Amino acid sequence: MKIGILGVGHLAEYLVQGAAGVEFVLSPRSGDKAARLAETYRCAVAESNQAVVDQCEMVLVCLPAATGLAILEGVQFRDGQSVCSAMAGASWDQLSAAVAPAEAFCAMMPGFANAFSAGPSLLYPGDAEWEAFLALLGPVHRFADGTAFETAAVFGAMSGASIFLLRHLVRWYERQGLDAVVARALVAETFRGNAEVLLQADAGLDEIAVGVTTPGGITEQLVGVLDQCGALAAWDEAMDGVLARMVPGR
Repeated sequence: MKIGILGVGHLAEYLVQGAAGVEFVLSPRSGDKAARLAETYRCAVAESNQAVVDQCEMVLVCLPAATGLAILEGVQFRDGQSVCSAMAGASWDQLSAAVAPAEAFCAMMPGFANAFSAGPSLLYPGDAEWEAFLALLGPVHRFADGTAFETAAVFGAMSGASIFLLRHLVRWYERQGLDAVVARALVAETFRGNAEVLLQADAGLDEIAVGVTTPGGITEQLVGVLDQCGALAAWDEAMDGVLARMVPGR
């Protein structure tokens, strides 16, 4: 598998790290990072964005969302190519127009977790070649409906925000005097364990919540304070705002 990457920022670095065995051709943007990836993972670095596209049938777009479409419009694609965009907020219609006559696909992934082949990816519409690539980076969720994909894509922001939540919890334990290494492991292992409960338990979410909450106990106390402060409801408001930004009118 040979894939060209337009835009060599943090996301591209994570994907290169996670997709062992894939031959990558990188755009020269962020020259130092491209050179480091070329040395570490034996990637090739092209002279320009156009040179990347000229060499590859599959092109992965990791350009900044604010300028990415304009950059793509300055590149000449050809019939038979397949272009997958990981740019948040760029719709399939916009991407398709920018890369015509190539075939367009949209993806979303958390990034850092993909470096460890542990992060889920979304793909719209489905495609066997892109699914095979994304499967190297973690679970793949294929969408046939654009609206469902757009809604699910908010998880890109949710994933990043969850890192801030985890960091906040770790630092609370540190302030109470717990060793930093122990605090980090405790928080990470707790959330990983609860994630496995959601993935593996047959019980519904409400049943699970009841099962972990003893009346009058410490979980009920903590959740009650969070509810009083609006901490849980704030996630709804924040995610609504991200969806509205990514999909105006939603």
